[in-house]
Amino acid sequence: MMPTLGRVGLHLRPIAMADASAWFAYLSLPGAVEHTSWSLDGIEVLYPQIAASHPFQRNAPALFAIVDDLDELVGTVGFHTVFDDPRGGEIAYNLHPAHWGCGIASEACAAVARWGFQARGYRRVDAYALDSNLASQRVLEKCGFGRVRLESGLRAVRGQTRDFWLYRREA
Repeated sequence: MMPTLGRVGLHLRPIAMADASAWFAYLSLPGAVEHTSWSLDGIEVLYPQIAASHPFQRNAPALFAIVDDLDELVGTVGFHTVFDDPRGGEIAYNLHPAHWGCGIASEACAAVARWGFQARGYRRVDAYALDSNLASQRVLEKCGFGRVRLESGLRAVRGQTRDFWLYRREA
């Protein structure tokens, strides 16, 4: 079972190594990772994430490419972390800046969270949003995630320790 989008012209598929260059290209655009903890020192930082993704293995990370009808990469969404107690995962997403503000991230996040509950038996899905990333916070709220707490100093962002909001959606 694959997560699906209701939007005409876009669909989800498992990410592939062939997506790395397009993924790196849009993540390198001005502002693309400004409000994230991404540290893009080169395209090679993406390879382990792609290699670790196995959507059809219940306990493995699952990363999906968001692609258009020409199979051009628009974004990614998926679970980079899976946990057992309670069963669940941490979801993350990103989009090419040309597609921001169109509702794609909300739709993809909701579809993959639903897939986690249905296909993987998740009891909860967590997500983190940098305290200054208001757009990501709106995405999570539109997808039915509730704000749990502010995690002070959770991750480094461009060399500075920053605060992130923990969001959660339960089955």
